[in-house]
Amino acid sequence: MNNNFDDFDNSEEFPKTYNDEELGKTQEMDSIQFEKISGEERSITPRDEFTEMNSADDMSRTLLMDSLASEEESSSVEVSENPVKKRHHKRKDKTNHIRTMGQIFLGAVICVVAICLGFMLAFQVIDGLRDITGMAKSNTEYDIFIDESTTVKDVADMLYENNIILEPKFFVAYVNSLKDKFKGLYVGPHTLSANMSYGALVDMLQREKEYTKTVRVVIPEGSTAADIGRILEENYVCRAVDFEKFYKNKLNEYDFEEGIAENDLRFNMLEGYLFPDTYDFYVVEDLVDIPTMNTEPYAEVAANTMYENFEVKITEELVDRMKEMDMTLDETIILASLIQREGTNEDNMSKVSSVFHNRLNDPETFPKLQSDTTDTYIEQCIEPKITNSNKEKLQAVIDAYDTYECIGLPQGAICNPGLEAIKAALYPAETDYKYFLVDRDGVFWYAQTNEQHEKNIHDAALHDQTNSGT
Repeated sequence: MNNNFDDFDNSEEFPKTYNDEELGKTQEMDSIQFEKISGEERSITPRDEFTEMNSADDMSRTLLMDSLASEEESSSVEVSENPVKKRHHKRKDKTNHIRTMGQIFLGAVICVVAICLGFMLAFQVIDGLRDITGMAKSNTEYDIFIDESTTVKDVADMLYENNIILEPKFFVAYVNSLKDKFKGLYVGPHTLSANMSYGALVDMLQREKEYTKTVRVVIPEGSTAADIGRILEENYVCRAVDFEKFYKNKLNEYDFEEGIAENDLRFNMLEGYLFPDTYDFYVVEDLVDIPTMNTEPYAEVAANTMYENFEVKITEELVDRMKEMDMTLDETIILASLIQREGTNEDNMSKVSSVFHNRLNDPETFPKLQSDTTDTYIEQCIEPKITNSNKEKLQAVIDAYDTYECIGLPQGAICNPGLEAIKAALYPAETDYKYFLVDRDGVFWYAQTNEQHEKNIHDAALHDQTNSGT
């Protein structure tokens, strides 16, 4: 009995041969089985495709064969989606969408804020530059008055409130940055404009205000220093009380002051040296609205102008004449002040001068000049200044000015004489007159003796009565 297993084992090829019918059935079965698996029509046998898919040339096909079994299930059975998982994905997608939109919105807000801040900063920088340079600003003007207590911050606030500057803090910082270059605020009025730069504003605040309007002021010959102060105040040049500070005491700035001795009995040290003339001064317009403002700088200018004019008028010729007459400058001015108040023209001034000179040259007979003009000065200038605290001191001053009490010339000038009176003091007429008087009509009566003088008094009274119709 033949063993079929042995034949199988010893066969060199299994099966050795297949007839065409058997081979066709085999291929057909293999094809049907493969189609069930892949669901697609194949042009090659499953074995060949398996070999091809596992070839080194295309590793993706190998992976495809590994998934055939699962694909068969997926092709035959439609797996329904997990509704819970699907809802979970939708919520996550929605959250991501909201988060993305929020980030976009936040970014947009940040951009808008940054742009706004940029614009604000840009405008602030522009305003700061406009403020510092004064460019593209209005012509608004503001009159500011600075006193001893005014600070830079006070000034900045006032300028801001009156639309002169835009940034008060910038202005204060600017002034502080100047350090030693800033010399301080000048006490007094200042007119400032909005179109000025910080530099121009600070410069104006450090110096005396400059006025452009002028006024012509006539100082009459024979005016007292107090009279001149009132005239200047009436013309808004300065205050009378400020002007007083520049004639009450010596300034030690002029040559003529060397001849003035320091003396407590002298009422106004520089009375007589404020030369009467016509002057052009600047008008301190702020005095109209601020009558109590400090006008010392302007008063000083006015006083110095008159003193300088005095020095010009006292020529070398006049100085030489003083030496010939053995008179000092101060004695000449004091005598000239008496002549100025007594005389009215060159002729009677020279005769009045002769009377004073004749008395001064004979002090034993005529120790006192006895001029009524000194009484007027005492009444108008000295007595109004008497108080309980200075009454005793001023009484001594009054006695030193009263030519019915003092010996020779009074202690100081009683007015500010003009050039005619000064020349009359140095060039007296040659007369023997020791007395004179003036009637109500301005007629001068001269006498050599007291008897003649008494007669002149009588005749002058009759003359006055006749002219008055009594």
